Amino acid sequence: MSDLFTDKIKLAIRSCQFHIQGIIPYPLLEEISVSLFNLQTKGILIELIILMDNEIKSIKTTNILLRISAAGGQIFTILNLENEITFFLNIDKKIKISSTENKYESVTNIQTTITEGILLYQNLKTAAIPIIHLSGCPEISFYASKEWVKTGDKINITWSVDQAQSILLLPQNISLSQKGSMSIPINMDCLLTIQAKNENITAEKRIFIKALTRLGLSFTVQILTTKLNNYIPLEPHPEIPFNYALPPDCDVRLFWEADTMGILAEDNWGEIPVIGYRDIQFKKDASLQFTWKTIFELKKITLSFYILPEASSIEAPKKEKSKNSIFSFFKKRP
Repeated sequence: MSDLFTDKIKLAIRSCQFHIQGIIPYPLLEEISVSLFNLQTKGILIELIILMDNEIKSIKTTNILLRISAAGGQIFTILNLENEITFFLNIDKKIKISSTENKYESVTNIQTTITEGILLYQNLKTAAIPIIHLSGCPEISFYASKEWVKTGDKINITWSVDQAQSILLLPQNISLSQKGSMSIPINMDCLLTIQAKNENITAEKRIFIKALTRLGLSFTVQILTTKLNNYIPLEPHPEIPFNYALPPDCDVRLFWEADTMGILAEDNWGEIPVIGYRDIQFKKDASLQFTWKTIFELKKITLSFYILPEASSIEAPKKEKSKNSIFSFFKKRP
């Protein structure tokens, strides 16, 4: 395990808002355990498979694993006898840091690599040993029909709780029965929590739901002409989205921002960063063809630009002064 990878982990988890999931070796867990404890006090869900070099023997190791589990984390251990398992962390389902990255590469934001990590985690989880905090806590089973969802869509949640006097769904603060299901609209990233209490003992289980925007891609156009000192925004046609009328001989600056859970490309430019801009000059009417690929679908988006004709320079006819006309009329009288 390189120092660079460890430093990336420490830096990335500081920006975590909802969820950490991954497979890491125990020495790394020990290094970041204090940071993980602090994140759990903020309600962040931690799901980890810990690669162990040998059986759990020390009190320190046991206490670290149990403390994360007791605070609502889902912790599993597995022996890594052959040292062939790739370890990684997914942060909020938008950043993946992997031990297989080249040391000069930046943190990965591509959804496909995040999905690969999730699948690896789920597959290894079936053979791993769960760490259970045996303190008489209520036992909670909690599932969601989807963990990636379009903004505004609904998911179904199902739960079953034993040995609990009261059960709440947070952050909605809804009182629940011991067993049931319900449909919930998702309008933003959220961390759903089942909180169960039995006398003075509280247990929680959490699921992080990632909300993706409907289009997943937004554009902003700015223009600069010889009469302007700086770029100004240009709005699209009010009734035809993504259609822009440009004054002649102007510079165009196109900004785009995409949901990071996808791959963005333009037909002539090829694959491009999910957030960026480009300066362009159009000499004639033109279109840009974007392809936006997400886990839900493949979308084609066309931006059309039309050059306005130059303003006519025909001089307006001069009007004859009425006062002179009247004087002329009087001069002609006998």
